[in-house]
Amino acid sequence: METTRIEQVHFIGVGGVGMSGIARVAFDQGMQVSGSDIKESRYTKQLKDAGITVHVGHDASNIPAGDPVVVVSTAILDNNPELIAAKERGLTIWHRAQMLAHLGVGLETLAVAGTHGKTTTSSMLASVLDGMGEDPTFLIGGIVRAYGTNAHSGAGRHYVVEADESDKSFRHLSPKAVLVTNIEADHLDHYRDLDEIYEKFAAFIASVPADEGVVVACGEDEALVQLAQQADRKLVVYGFAEGCDARITSYEPHGVGSDFVLSLPNGQQVRAHVKQNPGRHNVLNAAGVVALLWALGYDAQAAADALSGFAGVKRRFDLIGEVAGVTVVDDYAHHPTEIAATIEAASRLGFSHVHVLFQPHRYSRAPLFTEVLKDDFAAAFDAADAVTFMDVYPAGEAPVPGVSGKTFLNVVLDHVGHPEAAYVPRRIEVVPYLLSKLGAGDLLITMGAGDVTAIGPQLVDALERGVDPSAAVSGQDSRA
Repeated sequence: METTRIEQVHFIGVGGVGMSGIARVAFDQGMQVSGSDIKESRYTKQLKDAGITVHVGHDASNIPAGDPVVVVSTAILDNNPELIAAKERGLTIWHRAQMLAHLGVGLETLAVAGTHGKTTTSSMLASVLDGMGEDPTFLIGGIVRAYGTNAHSGAGRHYVVEADESDKSFRHLSPKAVLVTNIEADHLDHYRDLDEIYEKFAAFIASVPADEGVVVACGEDEALVQLAQQADRKLVVYGFAEGCDARITSYEPHGVGSDFVLSLPNGQQVRAHVKQNPGRHNVLNAAGVVALLWALGYDAQAAADALSGFAGVKRRFDLIGEVAGVTVVDDYAHHPTEIAATIEAASRLGFSHVHVLFQPHRYSRAPLFTEVLKDDFAAAFDAADAVTFMDVYPAGEAPVPGVSGKTFLNVVLDHVGHPEAAYVPRRIEVVPYLLSKLGAGDLLITMGAGDVTAIGPQLVDALERGVDPSAAVSGQDSRA
């Protein structure tokens, strides 16, 4: 295992939430840090405010003198001038995941992995450890509300990291313990098929030390449990089923929170409360955190008590506003399982109607949801009263002929028992259309991994200004 820290590092593409967080922790750990990005962002501003040199635009001259390690993300192409210069200078070039792993040198890495729920679960884990006085270092894919950031360099011995399987980069980590929430088909642009996804997760689980490592797996996913059992590591299975080592024996939802009881293998009955994170899936996330800390030797009830201080993560059932009887929340869900869990939880909160504004993410992912997981995607919206589709968020991809928000709408319209569904192709028409549909007592969830998150504040502003919904436009609710 690597034990020597690097002294100087330069990040190409430092303006995103993930890379900026890594840069900030590296800086706080005493490294000389610089970076560049093609444009300014709130994250580059935060780095500059912290005293880190950030260049706008990519140029070979941005790489400082000396012998810095150059860190790139998967998004950086081979023709990037800084990457070319780094190769010509013979500098060490790391993928962002290698730097993520390096920040854990000298710390005990606790990694949270899984197709869904890892951001919330890793945030819960960091929050609970902090509530127990441990002050962990953490790097997470979302903004933890209590900290106002996704990254923190703590004084404690633990390093909580969200382990990203999307591009197989979690293979670089050397965790003492892993918590795996689930495994499903996703990111098939990086994987051959589901079997390869299982292979990579199996290797990741096997990276846990055989002598003192811990694996915690969700018992709701039978294939995951079988995979974890094959690793021959200390294993704790959590969930609702009778065969789970850490079993949820009682679950009572209360508005956007929940109470639950977790029965441990030693007979202890742990009582816990989760606030601001509705749904059965979030109770599972919380139970996994308590089970992991118990397996690591912490007092389980103390961990459960600290859960009550968890204030949530931005873009995870994130309250944007309540105006004129209309409640608006924002959520990152964009995979069928995530969509279904979020809408199902929302449907139990007592609103008159649940409306969903969904923005498909990336053209390259369209075949996954409209072909491979077509039935799951269509059924994911069943608990909603109405769903409106925006056009695809490209995330830098070129448009694909024949793929649009209507492609996703048609999948839902083909599904028996689908909710009211429409497609609003022009972004400028989305808020007026929603205003025509929403009434007092309704909930709107803006949903997706792209810039749909900006619609909620715009809608709240329109409601506050008393915009007349009669000026709204009509969505396309058919294939015509």
